[in-house]
Amino acid sequence: MKSFKIYNATELWQRETSLPSVATFSQSLDNMLGTAGVQLGSITELLGLPGSGKTQLCLQLCASVQIPKDLGGLDAEALYIDTNTNFTISRFREILSASLLRCQSILEGPLQVTEDQALDKLHYVNAFGLEKFCAFMYTLPKFVEAHPNVRLIALDSISYPFKEGISTKQRTGLLFRLMADLQRIAVENQIAVVLTNEMSTRVGLASGAVVGSLGDAWAHRCNARVLLSTPHQHTDVSEPTHRLALLLKSNVSPSAVARFQITAEGIRDVE
Repeated sequence: MKSFKIYNATELWQRETSLPSVATFSQSLDNMLGTAGVQLGSITELLGLPGSGKTQLCLQLCASVQIPKDLGGLDAEALYIDTNTNFTISRFREILSASLLRCQSILEGPLQVTEDQALDKLHYVNAFGLEKFCAFMYTLPKFVEAHPNVRLIALDSISYPFKEGISTKQRTGLLFRLMADLQRIAVENQIAVVLTNEMSTRVGLASGAVVGSLGDAWAHRCNARVLLSTPHQHTDVSEPTHRLALLLKSNVSPSAVARFQITAEGIRDVE
C-alpha cells in the first residue's frame, strides 16, 4: 500500500521558499516574477508576437543557469528544445560571454570555467515537426536522468509542432499528456521549464482578439504566464530595444508589469 506524506503549512512554505531560481539578468523582471527569477520546479510560459523577446529571454536563462554558486547561482546546465529554428549559436555565445564577464567583474577575479567549457553546459536538440518533437519528449526523462545537473529546460516553441496535420481534439489530448510529463519532470528533478508560445487571432462576435495559441484550457497548465510586448516601434537597430512584460498568471505573485531591454549582451534593465 502506497503511503502519502502529509505536510503542514509551515513545511509547505519552507519548501516553496527554499527552491532557488534562474535569474533573468533584469531586476525588474525578477521582481515581477516574485521568485527572484524563474523558479526551479515550475513551468513558465512566455507569450508574445514575433520579435517580442521570447527567444532572447530563453537564451539569457540558458546562460544565467550557469552563474557560479559563489554568486548565488546554480552552476548548472540547460537543455534547449528548438521546434522552430529560432536558436542561433552565435547569439547564444554573445549572451554567454557577456554573462561570464559580468560574473567575473563581480567576483573581481578569474572564473573557474572557460567559455568553451560553458558552451558544453548547453544541450541542444532540434525537434522540427510533430513526430520528431513527440519522439524526443518521450525520451526526455531518460535524458534528464543521464544529465542530473540540468536545471533549466527551454522549449521554443510549444505551439509550433501542432500547427498542421493534427485535429484540435488530438492536439488537446497530446498536449495534456506532454504537460503532465513535463510537470512531473520539473517537480521531481527541481528543473525550471520555460515554454514559448505564439499568439493567434480569436474571432468574436464583433472583432477579433489576439490571444495565446492552444486555447483557454492550456492557459491553466503553467505555473506562470508572461506576456511580452514591444511598446513602441523601434527604428534604430543599433540601440537597445525596450520591452514590456505583463505577468498574466502566477501561483506565487500578483499581476504586475516589468520593463526590460534586449541589448547586445542579453537581457538587461532599462536604465
